[in-house]
This record gives sequence, structure tokens and C-alpha cells, in this order.
Amino acid sequence: MLIFLILLAFCAVGCELLSLRRGLKGVSYTCRPSVSVVEPGEEFELETVISNNKWTPVSFLEVVQALPHDIQLNAYLGRFRSEPVVSWLYSTCYLGSRQRLTRRVKASLPQRGRRLISDAQITAGDLLGLKRRSQTVSVFHEIVALPRRTAAPDLSQALGGFLGEVSVRRFILEDPMLTVGARDYTGREPMKAVSWKHSLRAGKLMVKEFDYTVENFVTVVLNAEGGEPETLERCFSLARMAVEQLEARGLSYGFLTNAATAGAIGRWSEVSAGLGAGHARAILEGMGRATYDVQEPFETLALRAARRSEQGRAHIIVTPGRLQETDPTLAPLRRQSDGRIFILSALDLPAEPEERGPEEEAAV
Repeated sequence: MLIFLILLAFCAVGCELLSLRRGLKGVSYTCRPSVSVVEPGEEFELETVISNNKWTPVSFLEVVQALPHDIQLNAYLGRFRSEPVVSWLYSTCYLGSRQRLTRRVKASLPQRGRRLISDAQITAGDLLGLKRRSQTVSVFHEIVALPRRTAAPDLSQALGGFLGEVSVRRFILEDPMLTVGARDYTGREPMKAVSWKHSLRAGKLMVKEFDYTVENFVTVVLNAEGGEPETLERCFSLARMAVEQLEARGLSYGFLTNAATAGAIGRWSEVSAGLGAGHARAILEGMGRATYDVQEPFETLALRAARRSEQGRAHIIVTPGRLQETDPTLAPLRRQSDGRIFILSALDLPAEPEERGPEEEAAV
């Protein structure tokens, strides 16, 4: 009996030493969102996968995942702690030999902006529960919440009337025989617009560039200078309304802004003219990533819009404050646009019930 107890003690000590040495070896962890772009308040899933790739089990494993500070977990019964800068999601489990554990948590983001799912810390306990070993797992995923849609009937009708005039003028003046040259193919133009002669000569795809009377584009100009965060959020919503109306009417459009953005797209300040779901998504995602920082004054932005515009191109200007078409800042753009300028001011957009400040969101 004594010999059996001694052997049992030796086995326990051996297993304890083995669990200490190999506690986190062969253990992998990932956490990713089900989508990368969402609407504010739209539900998505956070999927976490923990794998034990070795033959020995892990008796205790704790994972602490860093999440966006304002993320909301829906119907989650585990431990969750929210702080002003970051939130922490805690989970514990036992992993058997070669076991893979997948968990999915419903989540949502209340406001526009770019959020990060960053590094996690995993901790493994020994067999007897006496010691722990921890390591940091590198995790990096972005989630972008788009600007809120706005329902402002008066502004929507006024903008619709302006776009109706632009659309009518386009069809009256359209003449596909007025070809003035060729430009680089961006992937948004139809294949029938490709100029094979110019493409062979340049060694890359080129498309026909027509006179402005044919390609009667509209440019949306978003000004972020001089606005408080709440006012700028209204600007983003108004710019989204303009983009969606242009899409609905089939009018090609470009985009210019002086707002700085965060993330992979870098200094996003201009999107060339185009049309389609991918084109709209690029602009809306950029607005979702936009910060409240300004890259250039509005006067410089207006001059940039005038320099990049063909004669007669219409412009929709979205701005935080009051702005008249006769403002001296707009003089070059007004001449280039033949007076076809439509101004959307955030001051004309009433506050919507769903808009809440960060403190209110944290209290929800």
C-alpha cells in the first residue's frame, strides 16, 4: 500500500510538472467579427475559437479579450467589464486532448466610427491549481460603423428637386460623339467605355473620356471644419443621404472631404466619380472611419473641388454651419459649376431621438 501511495505521489508530481511546462504549448486562440462594416445598432457576431493541439488536456484556461469601449453584448451571461477606453470580455474553460472550442456572442455598436478588436491574454493553470502561466495573443480586426441614416423630409425633397434638374440636363445634353480623350480605367466603368486603341498604346486599360455635357457628374463635398462632434455626426448623415439619393437616381458622383480618417485607407480625402454598390460602400466606409480632425481649411477644399471639376459639374456641399451660395469662398467653384451648387447644413437637420452622447450610451 505504501509503495502504491509513493508511486501515486510521483505520478501526481510528474503530471503537475508536465502541466506547468506544457500548459500553453499547443494552445491557439482567435477572435474575429462576422462582418467588418455595420450599421449603428446592427447585430453581428463575435466568434472566438480556442484550440488545444496537444495530447495532454488543459485543466483550466482563462481568456481576457480586449474589445471596443462602447460595444454592447446582447444576451451575454458571462463576465464583461466596460471601461472608458476599452472593454474586457472574460471566459474560462477546460480543454481536453485535441479539443477545439468555438463560441459566438451577439454584439452591436451604438455609434458611427472605427473600432478595434485587439490583443487578448490567455492564462493556463496547472493540474493542481497552484500556479498559472500567461501569454499575450496578437489579435487585430477592424469594425466600421457607418453614419446613421437620416429622415429629414424637407431636406430630402429639396435635394431631390436639385438632382432632378441635374438629371434632366444630363439627358438633354448627352452626346456620346463628343470624345475628348482617354483616362485610366478604375474598375467602375462599363466595358463598352474601354478604348482599345488607347489601351494598346498605353499598355494598360484606358476608357473614353467624354465632354462634360455627356459625363455630367455630381461631386459631394463634405466640410468638417468648424463643427462640434454632434454637428459633424449630422454632416456625415447628410452626406450619406446625398450619396444614397445619387445612387437611387443613377447619377455618377465623386466625393471630396477635408475630414481625416483612421485606419487602413490612410489619408482618404477624394473618391473619383463612379456609380454602384461598391462605389457607395467605399465612400460610406470612409465616412465611418472619419475622425473629427480636419486636414485642410474649407477654403482650400473648395479650391480643390473647383480645380478637379469640369465646367458645369454640379456640387452638393455638406457643411456644419450656415453657408450661402454667394459666399466669396465659393466663387471659383460657383463659376466652374455654372452656379449649380446645393448646400446642406447640419443646422437644418433636427436632432433625432436615437442620437445619444457617449455618457448615455455607456449607461445603456
